[in-house]
Amino acid sequence: MLPRIRQLLNHRLTITVALTDTGNLNTFRVRTAWLVCAAVFALSGWLGMVLAGDLAGARITATLTGNTEVKYYLDMIAELRSQRDAEREQMRTIAQQLGVLQARLDRFDALGNKLKAEGTIIDVSGTIDYEAEEGIPDEGGRGGPIELPPMSTIPSMEDVRLQVTSLTEEADFAEIALETSLAMAIRSSLGAGGGGGIPYLWPVITDTYRLSSPFGWRSDPFRKTRKWHGGMDFADKIGSPIIAAADGTVVFVGWRMGYGNLVEIKHENGFTTRYGHLTRGTVEEGDRVNAGDLVALMGSTGRSTGSHLHFEVRKDGNALNPIAFIKDTRDQVLQEARAGRGKELLAEYKRQNKTARK
Repeated sequence: MLPRIRQLLNHRLTITVALTDTGNLNTFRVRTAWLVCAAVFALSGWLGMVLAGDLAGARITATLTGNTEVKYYLDMIAELRSQRDAEREQMRTIAQQLGVLQARLDRFDALGNKLKAEGTIIDVSGTIDYEAEEGIPDEGGRGGPIELPPMSTIPSMEDVRLQVTSLTEEADFAEIALETSLAMAIRSSLGAGGGGGIPYLWPVITDTYRLSSPFGWRSDPFRKTRKWHGGMDFADKIGSPIIAAADGTVVFVGWRMGYGNLVEIKHENGFTTRYGHLTRGTVEEGDRVNAGDLVALMGSTGRSTGSHLHFEVRKDGNALNPIAFIKDTRDQVLQEARAGRGKELLAEYKRQNKTARK
């Protein structure tokens, strides 16, 4: 038997190919063994695709055999697989969003504890007896079977995604409100009056500015994704005057990643203020400045889409909502700007620079 098989595999087949355009005949001699190997390879590849769940190979087979019913079911399977993959991706995205929400809830707890310590929020947990309020006696008995909701009430994947998006937006507002409350509590604890070494003065002394971006969550101007913004943005023309928000010492003047040209001033009680995206600073490191002194000129350096000031208030390195500190002086600075105070500061700065060059 084996000699016969060996003889067949060693047998050579003659294949003649006629070319229609020239009429030439080309003859090839191929061993039977090579043809058997090619057939086995093709068959094993097809079986591998089918066994591995590759619908493409099975669909080709159904097409070649003309089995339309099999093709119909294979198309259904392919569509279901596509839907499954899409739902898996949605689940992955939702899981990430839920993880972020959980982290933010933990942050809310920490902020709430800080506010309680400041006396801004009163802890009322455990002080309300809901059953007593409703007139229902507490007999200690509660229970009931676990029932699955009817199919009509089970939310779809899209419903879950919309709910997570809605919860994320609500969390945005809640986080900003808590951050602002914390900043206001810190400001109140330092005394009702403004002035001195605690940030209190509106930093832009023009009457043409606009608030282009608030403190908190926003759509990033470059990546168009939700990002935390740790300061306030004031937009106005390049070269607009920027003043110190409080008495302090200049600790940094120069370029910093993201901020562009930056001036940083150290104040009392662990406070610092930052003035970013400047055309230039008008002060030097080590300078002692008073609230209302000119410290910089507005620009669009660093990670910026246009001329504006990025203003931050920090305490012990943590960014706080600046509006809680400077809101009470906005009208005052605006009146000074309309009276020409900002122009006077710019004129004095130019005069001093001209004198220094001489």
